[in-house]
Amino acid sequence: MIKYLFKTVWHFDAPPQKVWELIKDARSMPEWWPGVKRFEILSKEQEILPGCRIQTAVKGLTGDLNFELEITKAVPFGEIVMQSRGDLTGQGVWTLTADNGNTISTYIWEVSTTGRLMNFLGFVFKPLFIWNHNRVMKAGYTALKKRL
Repeated sequence: MIKYLFKTVWHFDAPPQKVWELIKDARSMPEWWPGVKRFEILSKEQEILPGCRIQTAVKGLTGDLNFELEITKAVPFGEIVMQSRGDLTGQGVWTLTADNGNTISTYIWEVSTTGRLMNFLGFVFKPLFIWNHNRVMKAGYTALKKRL
């Protein structure tokens, strides 16, 4: 397995409550976030709550990355912690911090690839995979800012 540690920090001119409302509407993510192909809530509640499971597909450089997220912690307007299983295995922590009426969003994503091709190519192309992750995150940031 190839391990990755990503830290993404976004700044929004909106309070955490407003940012949270857009994030928690996970089902609409593929409509506005380029690169996110599927974000389907599998749990009956259809909300971002502890125990919620989400089937996810993200466009990668070698094909789609498919993984399931399980929400292990959700603090409204503040933090989401999730475990990932599938093509990407690990943990993500997304925090929203109030900053004078605005929001600082920090996403820490510690994952390993599980697929043979990604692991094989990761030894040489890891910088390219990191670049692609950052590109997808930047597109999400731009889209989320427009929705705010």
